[in-house]
Amino acid sequence: MNTPLPTQELVDFYSSAYLIAAGHKLQRTYKRGSQTVFIFEDTEQIQNLLNNYFAMQAEVNASDYAQAIRNLKNIIHSGQTYSNSNSQYHERNNTR
Repeated sequence: MNTPLPTQELVDFYSSAYLIAAGHKLQRTYKRGSQTVFIFEDTEQIQNLLNNYFAMQAEVNASDYAQAIRNLKNIIHSGQTYSNSNSQYHERNNTR
């Protein structure tokens, strides 16, 4: 029997975009009232990135961050939930 991995649930749009820009895959989303909840694997690396983000010490490529913001906006405005089978939303933009 497969035990599901622990997850990190975020409602903060910009920290979620930061995690995606830093190379982490968005696992899925769901709606909780008017909020979209973004779900990532809960790893020590993600915890460290979030700590740096909220301490205003985060560093990420600006174009990757902008692309992640656009992708998350597409997810939110589509009105549908997301699962990671839609790889275009969590792939890093490597067209530089």
